[in-house]
Amino acid sequence: MTPSELHRDPYGVGLAYRFNVHQDAVKHRSEIDLLEISTEDYIVRERRTYSDPDEKLLRDALATFPCVAHGLSLSIGTVDRLDETYLNATRRFMADHGLNIFSEHLAFHRVDGNDLTMFLAIPFEEVAVQWVKRNYYAIRQWLGRPFALENVTYAFPVPHCSLSEADFLRRLCEETDCTLLLDVTNVFNNSRNHGYDPIEFFERLPMERVSQMHLAGGHQLPDGKWEDSHSAPVMEEVWPLFDEAVKRAVNTRIVILERDSKLKPFDSVMHDIRRAREIFYSHRPLEAPHRELSDITGGEALAPDPLANEFAGMRSYQRALMGRISDPGFREAFLANAPEAVKKFEVTDPAWFQRLADCDGQAMRHFEESWDYFKKEDETVAREYENREWASWAKQLGRGGW
Repeated sequence: MTPSELHRDPYGVGLAYRFNVHQDAVKHRSEIDLLEISTEDYIVRERRTYSDPDEKLLRDALATFPCVAHGLSLSIGTVDRLDETYLNATRRFMADHGLNIFSEHLAFHRVDGNDLTMFLAIPFEEVAVQWVKRNYYAIRQWLGRPFALENVTYAFPVPHCSLSEADFLRRLCEETDCTLLLDVTNVFNNSRNHGYDPIEFFERLPMERVSQMHLAGGHQLPDGKWEDSHSAPVMEEVWPLFDEAVKRAVNTRIVILERDSKLKPFDSVMHDIRRAREIFYSHRPLEAPHRELSDITGGEALAPDPLANEFAGMRSYQRALMGRISDPGFREAFLANAPEAVKKFEVTDPAWFQRLADCDGQAMRHFEESWDYFKKEDETVAREYENREWASWAKQLGRGGW
């Protein structure tokens, strides 16, 4: 079977691939239906150097399992230019390995060159629907395929929005041909943290558009909030919600268990996979139902203009929000005189200013403290990475690589 045939239409319950459990995954091939490959691990050089530098393990995984691709860094909700370098690398990676299915997070985290690396909620407003719609079609054309968008756990919703999260997702499905990657753990976390009924969320969502699902473990923080840590077994409360989601989302063909750390003993991972398979296959046939697949790329789609007047309010809000997180000077100015301070980011619309002013204070302090801490850590990591890169070059030259 060629790579394009193996990865054309994966089906079942699988695992988010991590190189450090490669042998364990291969050993359990009969119980793991597919793998989800994080594109970042291989298109971002630093992550590749630290994991699987020659991609030997990746090639073995791709030859053994049906696989899908999953991105982390599109920041599709940011009102800014698309990262062409990142998109080109993603397209090349998928083409090189015959991967057919792609998904990304429906969030924003990167503004003005600063990357928070933690997802922030997109404003649940019609203007955001229109921005994501145009971005989606530009990316779709770039990658040559439709793709799925994933709901995320967010620390706080943007205040004073006119749509609920479920209605926002419904509007995106009405405006585009995207499918949804429904992260059931994220629904659980957000329902507990932000006070809504997860079943009502499902009822408002176009569940027929859910093509994939994620499950992950997490924990409850001392302040009572739930966190999606990907470092623990799936919480007991999530399982009945997953069962309900699988029953309702009749077109879902892929479920992925995400575990990024604390992967040993691997029996803990397999326990969750087995339980997820039991639920999934209680509502689905064991063999993948046949479906016709087309390679529709669509017509030319131009990326939206982030400077267009219709997106000015949302753009100014996002830039000022990131300024509050990443710029200590702006933080002080905002606390002293917010209306004056936000002129730096051209926040002139009263509604967008109020959303900025009313962002959850405790969550903002957490982001600010985390940014300051990791900024210092990044300097250390950068030095260590540079030393590791020089060591890799020296080793290659010593082998007569040139």
